[in-house]
Amino acid sequence: MEHNAPRCEATRREAWPAGVALGLWTLSLAACGEAPAEWQLESVPTPTVFAPGVISSNEHDYDITFAPDGREAYFTRRSQRGPPGILVTRYAQGGWSAPEPTPFSTDRDEGPSLTADGRALLFSSRRPIPGQVEPNDNLWVVERVDEGWGAPRPIAGAVNQPAQDLGRYTLGTELGPTLLADGSLLYWTRSDPAWGSDLYVASPDGAGGFSEPRPLRINSHGEESNPVLSPDGRFLVFQAYRDADGYGEQDLYIAERTEYGWKDPVLLPEPINSAANDGWPSFSPDGRHFFFATDRGSDSGFYDIWWVEATLLRLTVGFQTPS
Repeated sequence: MEHNAPRCEATRREAWPAGVALGLWTLSLAACGEAPAEWQLESVPTPTVFAPGVISSNEHDYDITFAPDGREAYFTRRSQRGPPGILVTRYAQGGWSAPEPTPFSTDRDEGPSLTADGRALLFSSRRPIPGQVEPNDNLWVVERVDEGWGAPRPIAGAVNQPAQDLGRYTLGTELGPTLLADGSLLYWTRSDPAWGSDLYVASPDGAGGFSEPRPLRINSHGEESNPVLSPDGRFLVFQAYRDADGYGEQDLYIAERTEYGWKDPVLLPEPINSAANDGWPSFSPDGRHFFFATDRGSDSGFYDIWWVEATLLRLTVGFQTPS
């Protein structure tokens, strides 16, 4: 069956703060562009390993993000004792290509997140920032250019902070960036020995960076990390150690946005959560499928990337997921 989509022109906008000059483009996937990649049409009623042997390997694989047309994916891979790196794979002729390192990635990069138009990629990196004495995890961005990707640069403003050793915690560790539709930056950081890791948001500061980060109200006495927004912006999914009634180690939670802010998070049900570690959530570009990483079923403790139809997320919370 052929799936034809009408052609249309993209409209330029400044979604990134002025001065950063990412030159993002607004693309309406429902009205223009190529037909969706075949994998996006698959029925996945129960969680299953995604692209076994290619994307999900015998190493740690997690944090996957997709180009708007679903034909390109970036994810993190880490060996049992080695540092993480960002890989890219492309979908063609019914399958995914062998993943290869991105041209901009070093050996301490992770957590890639493509912007909604696919023109820029945010990620975390331990590469040194000019002026910082001790290398630590900071937020970076890289922009697409005609021949591929440009040179990465640290996100400006008050988000990236110098490292400070606080025992088992490190102040100034920024990870898991996601750019929201209004230009705000959502991410998590391990920042406080009393509170552990929490979710933060920072608004554009008008000078090409971001203002002082603010913690989200939904943070708890536990640890929250790796936030992702559904493509329609209504739902926030993250992983956490926060409730005694959780299913296992790290669990996945979801919160709905209202005009008054975020509702209290809800623990996602089985079989999305399990007695194993479950986290690193993401969505397909059309919102039809939900992705996460888990070490369930792994004798070696390695994480694989799993996927399932996003409608399964509403079993506990009674709302409509993106269609």
